[in-house]
Amino acid sequence: MGAIFHVVCGSFAVAAHYVHHPDDIKWEIYLNLSFLIIQIIGCILLIVSIWVKKSRIVICFLITNIIFMIWVLAGTIYCFLEKEYFVGVVLIFFIFLYIYLWVCVFSWLMEIRQNEKEK
Repeated sequence: MGAIFHVVCGSFAVAAHYVHHPDDIKWEIYLNLSFLIIQIIGCILLIVSIWVKKSRIVICFLITNIIFMIWVLAGTIYCFLEKEYFVGVVLIFFIFLYIYLWVCVFSWLMEIRQNEKEK
């Protein structure tokens, strides 16, 4: 459920920017979509890890999540530079949620690794 929320928050951030700037450069749209696709793949792998319980799958999510958080942080800085303070504050809120989700998934990874050592 957290993974779905994660992607929805990212989609909101992208949509909020383009509502205010509909004439933005087209490459930004494709770059945003590519980061969301990477994040969706990571979220799918996280959901698969519930049944498969392999630490490598969870590590893939953690890596894609770090990449996504860096992208959202860059977007936050950009919003403040463009004086889009509301969107910037919303993105900061999402960054804290992403960090919380990352810590939760990291603890899941530690549990999986402990179970793999016991086998």
